[in-house]
Amino acid sequence: MRDYSGPMQARQRPHANPGAGAAPAPHHLFFAVLPDAAALQAAADLAQLLIARHDLQAQVRPPRLHATLLSLGWEPALSAPQLAWARAAAACVRVAPFTLCFDRVLSFERAPRAKRPCVLCGPAEEHGGFFALHAALHQALWPGAPVPRITPHMTLCYSRQAVPVQAVAPLAWRVSRFALLHNLRGSPGPYEVLGEWPLGELSTI
Repeated sequence: MRDYSGPMQARQRPHANPGAGAAPAPHHLFFAVLPDAAALQAAADLAQLLIARHDLQAQVRPPRLHATLLSLGWEPALSAPQLAWARAAAACVRVAPFTLCFDRVLSFERAPRAKRPCVLCGPAEEHGGFFALHAALHQALWPGAPVPRITPHMTLCYSRQAVPVQAVAPLAWRVSRFALLHNLRGSPGPYEVLGEWPLGELSTI
């Protein structure tokens, strides 16, 4: 299973212009769904179990656990036009609440010598609600552009060694909202929440 949740190509989105030879951009904006308290605790406990069982490293701090919907990329600085564009698109999304369920762990592929994410994921046929939200948000951001594939997942930790695919006790929660998050490269704290939008039942009219 491949990870398709990486930064997408820019499609006429506002962005800052880095200077020649600039350092790697430190600001990352992305949309995600956040686990409820019970799912967050279960995921953190599972990460500890996997670290002990497979001698893994670099556990994702519990306040940062999430399932990425899509990335808006890394930028040298946050900009008011970029935030306004993202928030306006999010406000247009109309998708019904859904249950997100993960029931297996595995390691995604990465470049040689790079640390590999150990992730929670599940069968695609059970992730219709997540795919619908991803597609609606993508279409609101880039109208008319093809919607790329995505693998719903939650990263638990990183390690140079791979974790074999294995079933785990299902971890599920009801998704009733999604969030726009800001990650400052090197920050030890939780992601900054720049906006949250509730999901609502779709109209049949």
